[in-house]
Amino acid sequence: MAGAGRIGIMSRLLFAAFLMCTAMGSAAHAEKRVALVIGNSAYKAVPVLPNPTADAKLMSDTLLSLGFFVVGGGAELDLDKAGFDKALQDFGHELAGADVALFYYAGHGVETHGLNYLVPVDAHPLDEGDVFAQAVGTSGILDQMEKSGARINLVLLDACRDNPFRGIGVRSKTGGLAQMQAPPGTLISFATQPRSVSLDGVDGHSPYTRALAATMQQPGYGLFRTFNEVGLAVQKSTGGSQLPWVSSSPISGSFYFAGKPAPIANSQPVGPAGTSPPIVEARLSPPDDNPSLRRDLITDCDRLAGMPYDTGHAPSIAGLEVDKIDIPAATKACNDAIAQYPDVIRFTFEAGRIATARKDFAEARRLYQQAADAGYGMAMNNIGALYEAGSGVPRNYDESARWYAKGAAAGEPIAMVDLGWQYEHGHGVRKDLEEARRLYQAAVDAGVPAGMNNLGLMYMYGSGVARDYARARQLFEQGIALGDASNMNDLGVLYSAGRGVPRDARIARQWFEKAAALGNPEARQNLK
Repeated sequence: MAGAGRIGIMSRLLFAAFLMCTAMGSAAHAEKRVALVIGNSAYKAVPVLPNPTADAKLMSDTLLSLGFFVVGGGAELDLDKAGFDKALQDFGHELAGADVALFYYAGHGVETHGLNYLVPVDAHPLDEGDVFAQAVGTSGILDQMEKSGARINLVLLDACRDNPFRGIGVRSKTGGLAQMQAPPGTLISFATQPRSVSLDGVDGHSPYTRALAATMQQPGYGLFRTFNEVGLAVQKSTGGSQLPWVSSSPISGSFYFAGKPAPIANSQPVGPAGTSPPIVEARLSPPDDNPSLRRDLITDCDRLAGMPYDTGHAPSIAGLEVDKIDIPAATKACNDAIAQYPDVIRFTFEAGRIATARKDFAEARRLYQQAADAGYGMAMNNIGALYEAGSGVPRNYDESARWYAKGAAAGEPIAMVDLGWQYEHGHGVRKDLEEARRLYQAAVDAGVPAGMNNLGLMYMYGSGVARDYARARQLFEQGIALGDASNMNDLGVLYSAGRGVPRDARIARQWFEKAAALGNPEARQNLK
């Protein structure tokens, strides 16, 4: 059974809350940014690679322009094992007191026994034991960065090439790198999906590094948007044959490679009740010029009652499923926050979530309305969910669609998903699959896994779009990278049915088990 493709408030609040922080700090805060950039092209035992040294130079120049201290003054090129070890040692010394640590590598990388190794130019492994001795393990680099105490660690690997040593005893025959889990405060980016092979490019730079260097320089792009745009650019430039991959753990604070975003004007108003919502020009980021939002302010109310994917609170707040709210503790925390910060309407909204948790839907409706009247977008969405579910109010799809449209116009990606669902199924609005697709895509661009899942299902079933199993798989994998159970389940469906991938019950079961462990009911049914 494929996922239901729905993320209304009652179901949305029950799935695992994993938030990949979309923005990570500002150069205006005088962060200490330290980078090590390595490019290896001139291999001695295997053919020379055409682009890594040029890619590394492009990356080091870009990082220097963005305020990074680059170890060695620029790209470290064609390093043998001793040079590689020395560069990492220097990197470790410079990381003392760093806020942001970045490691970039272009060159050969190999996987063996599920671990990844970066290959110095003098490596000539005759068996897997030589790989351990002659190459540099990525696990050691991650460990060094994590122990440095830097708030943000970025590991960028343009190393997903064919295994050059597979004919001489190195086990991996697939090429590419094995999937890596990101430690706390870390984002890992591969040039392409794990176990896949990336392209070198034909213009002097790899598609991945060229896109990465260009996107980093866009003002207002936080981490998620940067790497999402890189993925879209690489996908387009390679005709869909290469899709970069990201693994991330929750990261505190905010960070922008090239400075904070400019304020964004409000979207158009929504029509009166009883009319179909207008086409919504979805805004992917809320404005930062509203002092009443106070995203810099984090209280116990946020920690105990914050909602996943709410753009109104700090990106470091992952949020809680509604059934995980500790009602007495959250009630006290939010009452205290409202008393201390009466102008911050977010705390009124979060008090509404507590009322939802105790099933006092009339009080939840009142608190959400108060927050909505003050312009709080997620409150508008949650009012829509009350009308859709008939919780404390008569069920009314026209009203739910109207409120979802208000939330989407206010820039809430969750509302885009919920409104997209109503367009997909003709609830409260005329059925419009193209509008549903557009809204889901806007949510995908904003990094919401439910948008990825719903759009993936449209491609899987050919609903309003040409059936495209490869595109469905790409979207499910994007959602999986963010820890989403529905996307795990639906990737399992593709493998179980052999849709666009070889039928493989073992892989399908693995994804069903992972999704079921996160509470996904469809996955539990599929395991039966």
